[in-house]
Amino acid sequence: MSFKSDLRADLILLLTAFIWGLAFVYQRSGMDHIGPITFTFGRFLIGALAILPLWYVMEKPRQIFAFNKINRNAALLGLVLTSGMLLQQWGMVYTTAGRAGFLTGVYLIFVPLLGLLFRNKTEWPTWLGMSLAFVGLYFMGQIDSGEIFIGDILVLASSVLFALHIIFTGIIANDTSPFRLIFIQFCVATVITGLLVPIFEAWNWQGIWDAMVALLYVGVLSSAVGFGLQVVGQRTAPASHTAIILAFESVFAALCGWWLLDEYLTQPELIGCALILAGGLVSQLKLLMKPSAGQPIQHPHGTN
Repeated sequence: MSFKSDLRADLILLLTAFIWGLAFVYQRSGMDHIGPITFTFGRFLIGALAILPLWYVMEKPRQIFAFNKINRNAALLGLVLTSGMLLQQWGMVYTTAGRAGFLTGVYLIFVPLLGLLFRNKTEWPTWLGMSLAFVGLYFMGQIDSGEIFIGDILVLASSVLFALHIIFTGIIANDTSPFRLIFIQFCVATVITGLLVPIFEAWNWQGIWDAMVALLYVGVLSSAVGFGLQVVGQRTAPASHTAIILAFESVFAALCGWWLLDEYLTQPELIGCALILAGGLVSQLKLLMKPSAGQPIQHPHGTN
């Protein structure tokens, strides 16, 4: 692969990481107007509507919905995605965009660890990365606000579900189109959250309208466009490049939170964030040792 092609793919993935990192800011600001369940409903509804034409342009599917094994598996995967997104969105009520970004990024370490349950071998870089991440979580926990700590736990729990989502996606991804897989998941998430809104919150149409900019960003750019860019970038990018570049989503989340929301991290929190990022990168050392072009690094598509 030529240097020009590699550079183009890396820049596309870097743009993807920026889009996903900035999404944490909109996830925070959107909840100034609506609750976390309503926000999650809106983003998935818009995301499904946005990815549908992209799917038609790329693949021209003959059929959208069908009662078969592939669509059932995609629907079950949607349950995992919905649960993870609700926990993340709920946690962001109590924590900052930057912290949420870094804690979500811990999925890079949870994926191989949870893979042990499926008899996947875990190499030494994973254990080293996990150790660094846990030390980083200790530093991030040195805060006075109980509410922020609760938010951190919720976001961290969501990263476990995102890791499971990645594992299950890897199992069934080769059986169907990636666009079909994500579209069905978005539809399932829309239905579930739409049923939960009147139970736990209330339909606030004015609030939804006020949060429309945030909803459009996470629904269109973060979900549909971000997913499309990821697919394009990973066609030619070496796996090692992909792992490292997408990990910078958490860095962009912190920078955008500081820039747009005036969120500041204390020195212990900065140390914790740096250790978590280092842990995620160290856990991918195996890929750096044996890079291969075009091998995809799965990401929880559309979660940011």
